[in-house]
Amino acid sequence: MLTTNDVAKCERWFDDNGLPYFVESGHEAIQRALAPRVVGLWSVLLAVPAAAAALLGLALHWSAAEVVGLAVAVLLGGALARAVRVFRVRLIGRWALRHAWENRSLIGPLATRALPFLLLFITFLFINTEVWQVCAALPRPLLWVSVGIFALMAVAFLAPSFATEIARVGVEVEGERLAVTCQGTPVASAAREILAEPHLASEVAGIRLPPLQRRNLMLMLFVAQAVQMLSLVLIVFAFFVVFGSVAIQSSVIETWVGAPPHFTGPLHLVSDELFSVAVFLSGFAGLYFTVQAVIDDTYRREFFTRIEDDLQQAIGVRKVYVALRAHLSPAPR
Repeated sequence: MLTTNDVAKCERWFDDNGLPYFVESGHEAIQRALAPRVVGLWSVLLAVPAAAAALLGLALHWSAAEVVGLAVAVLLGGALARAVRVFRVRLIGRWALRHAWENRSLIGPLATRALPFLLLFITFLFINTEVWQVCAALPRPLLWVSVGIFALMAVAFLAPSFATEIARVGVEVEGERLAVTCQGTPVASAAREILAEPHLASEVAGIRLPPLQRRNLMLMLFVAQAVQMLSLVLIVFAFFVVFGSVAIQSSVIETWVGAPPHFTGPLHLVSDELFSVAVFLSGFAGLYFTVQAVIDDTYRREFFTRIEDDLQQAIGVRKVYVALRAHLSPAPR
């Protein structure tokens, strides 16, 4: 059976594999952070800098859209920073980057299927006068808010698919499959001992993931998917920046937006207007790639086949960890 030292090794294994919510202490800390009183307190604290930013914008005689955009950006930025810390996104992101690099071969087939039609369609938007006028009129904070809306829509498309896969995988980790999934982990020997004891095997079979830990698995899938989608978005962004710098002259931009292009950088290579259009259309492209990933059966099958073993291993190790931690006697002083 597990010792106290084995429990610590198992918890480090959870952290190394992007599963901080599977650790009992991490699970309890997140539950405390999600308590209504704590959430309300942080909402008030985050509203203070947002209000200060709005007052600063008013003092500088910014337009109403710019003031609102700045306040929303500050509020969302603070909330995002708090969420990254509380939900330990750094650990999950580190695992997702490693997983995305190991499965980078998935990006090529998806790109070859989705990019040609997308570029053909979106290039017409890129040379559309109204798109340039809309993007040029958007304050930079509102531009990022628009991209954030695209990201939220992408999450809404992915969530049902991910929830279905997690539910299916969790049911499969039973019996002999439990020992197989735990191979190469700190609980490998303990899993075999459990299967040898009928009452322990029955107890482990009844263990189910609580909602917060299912969200940990979903967050793993979201981040892994986001890393791949971001790679394609950066390709689209680079294409539009290069294409716009070569094909769209400053006189054309002035005709479209009604003012000479503005350059922030010292080299005057990419105008602010071109940057805004490239960011906006790249965000739209990311949403398109996400929808394509959901409806493309070949990509979905390959993506979930490669990550299914990781999900089953995580669920199996968690079951053994919970059961044996409950039976672990306190270490002598």
